[in-house]
Amino acid sequence: MRKTVKVGPNPKKEYLCILKSTGIQKEPTYRSIWKLALPAMLGGVVEPVLSLTDLAVVGNIGTDGFSGHHENLSAVAAVGIAGSLISALVWIFAQMKSAISAVVSQAYGSMRMRVMASLIPQMIYFNAIVGVLAMLTTFFTSAWVFEHLLSATGPVLEDATAYFNIRVLGFPLTLITFSVFGVFRGVQNTWWAMVISIVGGSINILLDFVFVLGWWNWVEPMGVEGAAWASFIAQIVMFLMTLYFLLYKSKIKLIHSLKINPEFVGLLLIAGNLVLRTITLNLALMLTHKFANIYGTVEAATHAVMLNLWMFSAFFLDAFATSANALAGKFLGAKNKAAMQRNLNRNLLLSLVVSFVLAGLLMIFDSQVMGLIIKNEQVWGMYPIVLPLFALCLPINALAFTLDGVFKGMGKAKFLRNILFISTFFGFLPVLLIGHQIAPGLQIVWYAIIMWMLLRGFIPYFYFKKWIKRF
Repeated sequence: MRKTVKVGPNPKKEYLCILKSTGIQKEPTYRSIWKLALPAMLGGVVEPVLSLTDLAVVGNIGTDGFSGHHENLSAVAAVGIAGSLISALVWIFAQMKSAISAVVSQAYGSMRMRVMASLIPQMIYFNAIVGVLAMLTTFFTSAWVFEHLLSATGPVLEDATAYFNIRVLGFPLTLITFSVFGVFRGVQNTWWAMVISIVGGSINILLDFVFVLGWWNWVEPMGVEGAAWASFIAQIVMFLMTLYFLLYKSKIKLIHSLKINPEFVGLLLIAGNLVLRTITLNLALMLTHKFANIYGTVEAATHAVMLNLWMFSAFFLDAFATSANALAGKFLGAKNKAAMQRNLNRNLLLSLVVSFVLAGLLMIFDSQVMGLIIKNEQVWGMYPIVLPLFALCLPINALAFTLDGVFKGMGKAKFLRNILFISTFFGFLPVLLIGHQIAPGLQIVWYAIIMWMLLRGFIPYFYFKKWIKRF
């Protein structure tokens, strides 16, 4: 008697059907890119807006009766360098955000999200420990760093230390918040991070005005320290909102286990390479502040404003890096070569368009922008000298940031680390040091930044072209 053998479904065909139904294999359209990039842009731009608001409010100290000595120039320089150190800490230690985003997005693309159940809680605990250690270390060494490494003296040193030592109290909360943002990005959701950032940013801006300048007879003016307390309270609110979305709104299953997740070591390796990269990046940015301080208080204040504007524009452009990051990891997990190529091309095109728009607006409305940020005629006189260099840098940034996003999504942290080393030690530093000897001035700092970004953009671009042919 002949037996009938029941043949089950083709596993490969069934897997491809699942991918198709979930949109994993769908190639990136401009609409899908904007769906990821727009929330990232609106949410990401909050951070530089906060820094600019701190500068703008502090920059008005002494112009409305708060002080008769017009100390706003030193206060702006203090907030600028202290804010840069805070940003450096966040960028260095928050690389777990990019690492977890790469791991989660690749798991999402290959339909392996169950592996993430215990990895995400372990990542949160790890960030909490690192955040507390970093907070305690920098709290007790900040004055030494500002004085000996960043050449701050007098009122600038005092204000910078006071501002930093308050803001750093919320650093562990920020670290956890940003790492969970990476989880949201990995599952192709950038809306929650946007909502959290906007709410936190709005609270920060409101409290800036209340705490820095005072509010009737209810709140005494606190000056620079008031700006720091406003940021700290906003960090607490953002942390609580992040936990709410993760625990009650997301469909991500979390398992708290003492057994180390098999993906955890790989996650730390990605994060470790990105940390080394970011340390180098922030050392370069701190060097720009150091040289600006050497050139004078006016140059230091002007550079603080310009670099914050640079960060402001960078977060606009970084939205497309976020989109490229999430999509690159997803399409790499799905092994879709055509989608990988279009992901880069379309995100890059949109990023370049936005960079030219930003550069044009800042060139046209330069006096209005400076009038909002600081009331000081000496800075207004210095600002137009470096503005053209600033505008030239933006399209170059668009290329560099988009490529950063693609390679972070692919998990190629070692490559990104090496590119940053090369661009810093063979591009940025030679231009800065040689230029300082030949023609010292704030323009040299921006020539060095332009060379730095050129190497960070074009080397990865040509490498990707070579890599995609072998994919």
